Formats: sequence, structure tokens, C-alpha cells
Amino acid sequence: MSIAFGSLSGLLLIAPLVSCFAGFVRSRTRWTDLGAATLTVAGLACGAVAAIGAWFYGAPASFALPLSPLVPFRLLLSLDRLSGFFLLILCAVSLPAVFFSVPYTSRNYTRGRAAWYWALLPFFLLSMVIVVSAASVFSFFAGWELMTILSAALILLEGDSLERRKNIFLYLLTMQAGAALVISAFLLFVPAAPSLEFGAIRIAAATMAPGTKTAIFLLAFLGFATKAGIIPLHVWLPRTYPIAPTPVSALMSGVMIKTAVYAFLRVVFDFLSGGPDWGGYAVLAAGAISALLGILYAIFETDLRRLLAYSSVENLGIIFLAMGASMVGLKNGAPGVAALALLAALAHSMNHAIFKSLLFLGTGAIHCKTQTLKLSELGGLLKSAPALGVVFLAGCVSIAGLPLFNGFIGEWIAFQGLMGGAQLTGPVPQVLLPLAAGVLALTGGLAVACFANAFGTAFLGRPRCPEAAPSEKIPWSMLLPLGSLAVACLMNGVAPMVLLRALWGLVGTLIPGGNFDSVAGLGRGMQMVTAVVLAGSLMAFLVRATVRYSPTWGCGLASLTTRMQYTAASFSKPIRTVFSSVYRSDRRLDVSPEEQPYFPKAVSYQSTRTLSYERLLYRPVVNSFLAAAQQLRRLQTGNIQWYLLYIFLALLSMLLLMRFR
Repeated sequence: MSIAFGSLSGLLLIAPLVSCFAGFVRSRTRWTDLGAATLTVAGLACGAVAAIGAWFYGAPASFALPLSPLVPFRLLLSLDRLSGFFLLILCAVSLPAVFFSVPYTSRNYTRGRAAWYWALLPFFLLSMVIVVSAASVFSFFAGWELMTILSAALILLEGDSLERRKNIFLYLLTMQAGAALVISAFLLFVPAAPSLEFGAIRIAAATMAPGTKTAIFLLAFLGFATKAGIIPLHVWLPRTYPIAPTPVSALMSGVMIKTAVYAFLRVVFDFLSGGPDWGGYAVLAAGAISALLGILYAIFETDLRRLLAYSSVENLGIIFLAMGASMVGLKNGAPGVAALALLAALAHSMNHAIFKSLLFLGTGAIHCKTQTLKLSELGGLLKSAPALGVVFLAGCVSIAGLPLFNGFIGEWIAFQGLMGGAQLTGPVPQVLLPLAAGVLALTGGLAVACFANAFGTAFLGRPRCPEAAPSEKIPWSMLLPLGSLAVACLMNGVAPMVLLRALWGLVGTLIPGGNFDSVAGLGRGMQMVTAVVLAGSLMAFLVRATVRYSPTWGCGLASLTTRMQYTAASFSKPIRTVFSSVYRSDRRLDVSPEEQPYFPKAVSYQSTRTLSYERLLYRPVVNSFLAAAQQLRRLQTGNIQWYLLYIFLALLSMLLLMRFR
């Protein structure tokens, strides 16, 4: 079976290459968007089959493509259990996004712009396929850079305003800074490795000096944390997701940032055997801070896409927290704790890809119906769009980590792995890992409040703004991809052992020595919780009293208006008050007229959040660059004689340098 799947995977590994021609064919002929989507889906389906062969059956596959006689490098692709798992995430989650793109482009784009969309989208998917299946540094960075450039090009399709260009520039600048760090990390392998193929790097890393390994770890961690959006390297993320096309936002949050998780696992666990002794604590701390601050920032937001963007920061923080705990367990001689934490990171990577794609695509359907995503304007969508409300609720329950849905799995296993740190030897892991478990528990509680706020404000009550009243019917071509993702959330939550058993073989290749019996026990515990929740829901349904409808109590008022509802800001006000030291909000209250404070004609309240990391970290760096630029401007006199003098001095300096070498 393994040999058969290995041969099949080797053939199907190149199949996603076919899908990249879908957009080209679409733009050059009269093919419909559905035709281009079908060809893209065919390539993704073939890639999924190759991924299953590598992940489930451990059947390795490889493929080499000579690029050109003038290029001394080949595009080397290879699949093992780790890359197969992330390739399956990519292909499976991209399918609903591609199907959603068909009605999205037909509604929002002209024919020419839709042709560009279908020309860029398959290549964007292909770039991510190359990243997770690369077998050499050249192949990896070819996909890594294409992934950044193509995603920026797709964002530009939504418009070309000055604010959009600034955000895209920030995105490209941040991604290139992260890429420079990662390239520097790989270049440190050059003196010891005979080539830059991953197999040679793996062998060379075993004999490298500890100092070099530490430098590689630091550079790789900072570079991949930038792509993943770990605080404070996340500044691009809440500015980019809201301006991208809806399917692209889903792919960037659900899939693209997971390539950073894959690459981090490849470098740290596969090449560096767990990194330095203190590395796990650094990753653990970064993950905990990102998880907690990410969800606190999400609660503050009233724009649905920005809320989901900060939620991605939170969930990637949970994944890095679990990976850090795995590194700590590995370095402290506890493979059981390490394996359990790594299992949590992998499970949450898949589940986050599913429910976050569902929520981002759901925002696209909401915008299609109401033309707004501001929670201060939405309301009452459950009555006018019950199908959308059900699937969006599934995503909210999943991302909140509640039982019966898939978000519960990874967070529960991560919590158990962190609590297992109390059994390690040494006071540092005994204190820090349970403390991280407390941070995870607090993050989970805040996530419940955040998405209760988001769903309740958008789907319950009545529209808070006349312009946001539902005006269009959501097509089934949009709802079906959402339904498939909602079913996946439910199935993974109801039957968690299907995923966990398949993941255990992958965990064993990275951390040998773990015990699956403990995982099976956790699985039985999760199934018991699921059974209790199901039984309680069924009992409540069977014994429910007859529903009686009556008018809402108006507190003595003759009639109620839509302004007399909870808003997203008022719902989150108690939490923002408790964590005021984190938000550092600048509040402004204007009462008109000022001489009548108790009986005013108008009251205006404005609250602006100030971010400490922007004020203390980025602003001084930006100001120093601006100051240096102002000093350099003095050289630009506009006088040609001065410019000739500069050239003469430069030539003289070069001649003197050559003379005294």
C-alpha cells in the first residue's frame, strides 16, 4: 500500500501545476469563471490525493523540474508526512474558497478584472504548494516570494486608493524583512552543508556548532513569526485582511500563515532537533502574549474583518504556545508532554484553517447582503438569512473553542499538555507551563465573549442602520461552500479521534517516544463531553415548553427603536474597562451645549485605542529613519556642479581603495 501510494503521490505532486493555467486560459478565451474554477479544483484535488498518500501512509514522493538551461537550479519538490499534512490543509481549505470565488467575481468584478483574478489565484495557490513541498532552499524561496507578490497583486484588484497602497506597501515591507531573516538563517547552513537541499541540510545540522544553531533558530523564529503575525510583528495583518478580496482573505488567514507554522516545524524540529534549551521558553512566551493580546484587540474591534484578523493573531499565538511547550518538553526529557503539545499545535492548525476560512467567507456573504461589515450598523440577519446565520454560528462556536465543534480539540489537548508540565523536573517548566495553561484558559474565555458579541450584534436584534437592512438574497453558490466548512467543523468536533490517530504518526516522526494511550484517553474524554452536550441539547429540545411570543418590555416607554439595543462597543465595555491598561484608550466626550450637561441636545463620545508596541517600538524606528532622510536631503541641492563633485569623490575613493588593498 505504501509503495503504491508513493508512486501515485509522485505522479500527482505535479498535478497542481496544471491548475495554474486555469486563469491564463480564462483570460485568453471565452471560458466562464466556473470553467476556470473547475480546472483549479481539479489540480487541488490531485494535490490532496498526493498529500493523503504522504501523510496517512508515510509514502514519500519527489519531483524535480529543470527550469531553464540558463538557471543552475532545479525546482525540487518532495512530500513526507509533515509536508503532506500541510498540503492537505492547503488543498482542502482552498476548494471552498475557489467555489466561493465564482459568485464573488461575477458580482464584484468587471470581466477584465475577473480575468486577472482567475489568472492570479491559481498561481497564488501554486506558490503555497511549492512552499510546503519544497525540497531545497531555492524551491522554498521561489514559492515564498511568489506567495507574497501574488497575494499583494490580488489585494490590488479590490482598488487602488492611497490608503490601500500604503497598507500593501507595509505588507510587502514586512514580508521582505521576514524573508531576509529566513534567508540569513538558511545561509548559515552553507559552510557545513555540501548543498542547499533539505536532505543535506538535515545531515549537516547534526554536526554544527551550538552557537551557529542558536543564530539559525533566532533568525528563523523571527522570520517565520513575521509571516505568522505574532505580536509585535503582526502590524501588517489587521491592515491587509480587511482590504483583500473575501476568498483571498480566507486563504491568507486559513492557509498562507500556516506555511510559517510548517516552515518553523521543519527548521526547528526536523533540522535543529528542537532548537536551543531556552528556545522553547521564548516561543512559549511569544505565543502566550500573542494569544492574549490578539483576542483583547479583537474584542475592541467593531469591523468584522478586523476582528477576524486579530483573532488570527490569537489563534496563531495558541499554535506557537503549543509548539513552545513541545520544545520545552523535548529539552526536559519528557517526550510524552512534547508529543502531546505538538499534537495540539498540528490539530489546531488544521481546525483553525477550517473555521477561520468559514468565518471570512461568511463575512463576504454578509457584505453581499448588507453592503457593510460594521457591527455598529448590522443586526437582525438571522431572521432574513437563517442559513447564513446557522453556518456562521458554527464558525463562531468553533473559534470560541466550545465542545461539539473542532476548535475545542486543539485547545483542550494543548491545555492538558501544558498542565502536564507540572510533572517535569526543574522549577522553571513546573511554573511556566501551568502558567501558560492559565493564559490559554483566559484566552478561551475572552474568545467566547468576543464571538458572542460578534454573532449577537450582527445576527440578533434589528438592523442598527437603515442602510444595512438586508437588500439582496444570498445565492446558494455562496452558501454551499460555507455549509461544507461548517459540516467539517462539526465532524471534526464530534469524531476527534479520526484526526488525532492520523496525526499521531506524524508526531512520532518528529518526537519519537510519545505514548498514544494518553491521547486515546483524552479522545475518550472529549467524546464523553460531546455525548453529554448532545444529550443535554436533545433533552432541552424534547422537554421545551410551548413558545409564547409577546412584545419586548419597553421599560415603560411607548415604543422601542433600533438605537435601544446593545452595540458591539457597549457589550465589550466591561472587558475593556478591566483591561484598560492594555488598551490605553483616548476618550473624548463632547456635550452640546456645554452649559446644559444634564439636559444636552447632543452627546458625542469617541474612543481611540493606542497600541504600546507601535508607540514604543515602531514609532522611534520610523522617526529615526525620517530624521536620517531629512539629513540626506541636504545632499540634493539641485546644482549640477555639486553632483559632478560627488561623482569625482566617489571615483577617487574607489581608486584609493584599489590602490591600498
